[in-house]
Amino acid sequence: MRLSLRPANSGTIIWSIGSGPVEEDRRRTCWRLVVLRACVLLLEQRGRERHLPRIFQQFDNAEGFLFLQDSMVLNYWNLLQADKSRLWITNKVPQSWASVSINSKSSEWFVKQAAMVKKVVDTLPVHLQVSYKKGTSEDELIICSSEIFYVPRRFVGDFTDLAELVGDLNIHHNVAVPLFFIAMDSEQNFDSDALARVVYEKELPSNGSALSHYRAKAPAVYPLKVQNEPDFIKLVQVMASGDPLLMELV
Repeated sequence: MRLSLRPANSGTIIWSIGSGPVEEDRRRTCWRLVVLRACVLLLEQRGRERHLPRIFQQFDNAEGFLFLQDSMVLNYWNLLQADKSRLWITNKVPQSWASVSINSKSSEWFVKQAAMVKKVVDTLPVHLQVSYKKGTSEDELIICSSEIFYVPRRFVGDFTDLAELVGDLNIHHNVAVPLFFIAMDSEQNFDSDALARVVYEKELPSNGSALSHYRAKAPAVYPLKVQNEPDFIKLVQVMASGDPLLMELV
């Protein structure tokens, strides 16, 4: 499923939008918000990163692939100058990226996840294994909420290999994605500035509006939920401060 809306300077980037079950009005809203070359809607709840290789094959001429989870709103105009040959992820957003020490006091869930990560790392091709071990320590587990990340074309092969190695292991999405990124390249080589200013709110104030934390100068804002057509119109109106042409959608 795709929509061909390609504004000037958008590049050949594919959006992959991960979402929970959606009603038809929300599905239409998703398509109307697409502003890059194409959009693919993933409805799978678990292991979404493992479905991305199929998308890579479908769009074999794409410059890169941008993944967004539900409720993440992208201010694409702030990313036009980002380095599209490098990996982007929220490793500079403390609410999204964290290092967890694995020891005798760790919860069972963290211990099991760390054990599965070790199992995968031990089977990695040498270049991926070396990169991962340089980027982490044995008693450390990297967690990333992974609502937004970008994979350039040159890393598609490594990402696909990693997805196949993870296979049916019950590694959580928030563990698998940072594992992939650290294995693919050194964190120092990420374009960390691309998503460093993402507005990320884990808990919204009960007395604030759904759009009260929206910032047009941020590369992305989370969470912002669009449930229906009125929500969509309000969102486009505030986003138009960054791209006035969006008003043509309403």
